[in-house]
Amino acid sequence: MKKLTDKELTIMETLWEHGEQSIRDLINYLPGPAAHFNTIATYVRRLEMHGMISHKELSPKFYLYDAAVTREQYINAINKDNVNKLFGGSYMSFISNLVKEHDVSVDELKELIKMVEG
Repeated sequence: MKKLTDKELTIMETLWEHGEQSIRDLINYLPGPAAHFNTIATYVRRLEMHGMISHKELSPKFYLYDAAVTREQYINAINKDNVNKLFGGSYMSFISNLVKEHDVSVDELKELIKMVEG
């Protein structure tokens, strides 16, 4: 699965949070200054080309777009890709790096173990 740019991820987050949207609806939900319609349409077309978004045609010039993959599917695919590329496929190395570099507490590790066991 393609790693998303920041703008693409913002569009996907909007669809994951609010569901089906037209381009104009997406523009209204996006943070910051209003983006140009054609700019967002280009991002949406690119996301659709990569299988991240699907559309429903309501009329010849009006489409509703929705996420074709869930947020969890995207996160899992990106994590798997990162583990393969950066840690030689070793999830133990990946988790060990997270624990060392992000000061994961003993209580958090215990909670993680409970989640895995339960």
